[in-house]
Amino acid sequence: MRAYRDERPSITRLILEARWAHYRLTDALEHDPDNNAVPALRRVKLLHTGALIDVLALRTRDPDLYEAARDHGAILRELDHLALDDHPRNGLNHLRAQYARLHHHTHGDACRAPHATDDSLPLRRPFRRSGPRLVWQMLDTYAWANLGLTPRFAAADVASEQRQHLMTRGLLLDWAATAAPADNAAAAAAATAGHALRAFDRRPALSDLHARAYLLDAFRDFDDQDEDDDPHPHDCAGRCDGTGEVLTVLTWEDHGDDIYTAVHQEPILCFGAPTGHAPDCTTCEGHGFTYTPGYRELCLAGRIFDGDPLPATVTPQGA
Repeated sequence: MRAYRDERPSITRLILEARWAHYRLTDALEHDPDNNAVPALRRVKLLHTGALIDVLALRTRDPDLYEAARDHGAILRELDHLALDDHPRNGLNHLRAQYARLHHHTHGDACRAPHATDDSLPLRRPFRRSGPRLVWQMLDTYAWANLGLTPRFAAADVASEQRQHLMTRGLLLDWAATAAPADNAAAAAAATAGHALRAFDRRPALSDLHARAYLLDAFRDFDDQDEDDDPHPHDCAGRCDGTGEVLTVLTWEDHGDDIYTAVHQEPILCFGAPTGHAPDCTTCEGHGFTYTPGYRELCLAGRIFDGDPLPATVTPQGA
């Protein structure tokens, strides 16, 4: 895509941009959610996260990443008050054009080259979690590893967040490097992340290849503790298509007269069945939403099965 060919952003730089944008938004929402800068920070986070996911999708041909990039572009287009006009590529075109303009390039408005996922088989994901969720974990663990250093968030487990960030960041770099063997910089960055994780775990140093392999081994151990062993079926009643998670809008902008525009979404855990909201939820008082000036947020605290759970191969989990 011309927007990226002109700029040639490295995966490392895309990660740096996306995690800094995510950290700034998270910090603002935790310290001063009514700040006038929050809408602009939301847009910057959406743009940089979308660009990272888009480039990863172009490399790995992962369909989940492609859908997430398209959704980020569509939300960015709506946030910029542009109609989608039912054309599925308009969101991606807008995302790429805005990234190009951010870096002072004039190209990127017309992206006519076919997307890699249109006619190519995806590179098999070496880990169980979906690509979009791994990106979100990488960003969120970075934010909380830093917020936890402040007295206000002393309860945060900084060491755990730092370790998870090393793992997730390293895995994204390794996945990108494997998908593009000629990208020596991504391979070197993945190896550096593996060495850093081994040092964090107080393990002896290994070769670069073994350090990259350690990232996957460590994450599989973490996954085994954090995820249920039984996969969701492909026809899961929770509509996760077997991934164990559902991409869900979490934040809407309030335009008045009960009109809301989606501005932020993330993958959340699938219950394996349709869900409702507890009427006695202490977080939202049963409404299913919480409100801040100018925004509505989806409440995840009171998610319950909507009626009798349908058959699934997993034990229901909380979000």
